[in-house]
Amino acid sequence: MYQSIESRVRTVKANIDLACSGINQSPQSVKIIAVSKLQSTDIIKEAYDNGVRDFGENYAQELHQKVGSCPADIIWHFIGPIQTNKLKLIAEAADWVHSIDRMKVASKLDQACEHLNKNMSVLIQVNIDNEPTKSGVKTEDVLTFAKEINSHCSNLELRGLMFMPDINASSKEKLKTYANIQSLQTSLKEILPNCTELSLGTSGDYEEAIVAGSSMVRIGETLLGPRL
Repeated sequence: MYQSIESRVRTVKANIDLACSGINQSPQSVKIIAVSKLQSTDIIKEAYDNGVRDFGENYAQELHQKVGSCPADIIWHFIGPIQTNKLKLIAEAADWVHSIDRMKVASKLDQACEHLNKNMSVLIQVNIDNEPTKSGVKTEDVLTFAKEINSHCSNLELRGLMFMPDINASSKEKLKTYANIQSLQTSLKEILPNCTELSLGTSGDYEEAIVAGSSMVRIGETLLGPRL
């Protein structure tokens, strides 16, 4: 059955309100990032007309092409795996990068931003469940990596962490993962107090993620409908 984007946005916001009420937290503290990869600019504009301002893209070329065709005050988040030869495009187009996972990427992005006279908000992607098929920094390396970015990348503002937990994990395993995420986030904030952002949760688990402390939820087809 067809569901309008207006209805989808309303439903997602209502679910966020409910999740936040259960933990006595303001819904305004949770940012909705509409994952718009392989969605048309018409769909993006329709979501924009319904109040969505943050959009996430996985592919550098697609992001770069969309920026010029969409409203100028959209905040663009790059959330996909990073190829170093695409960093110039990402630096030009994105406002946030969620998927910093190695120093080579951080350094090259920092250099690209310097050439643009631009500051970029970034998150470290953490492979919290040590899945061999996923990118991300190992949990035990996060604090050292964060200090390195903070010390050597003056054009990057490290704002927190991004996670993509195992979607097939049991409820018990998920609770353990969320506890590990919260512990790591707390440890990071102790050494870098500006690292307050937690990018966690997608269409299938964003309410659980909010209860676990997420400040950014990445929602795709649930918000924007089927992709092209």
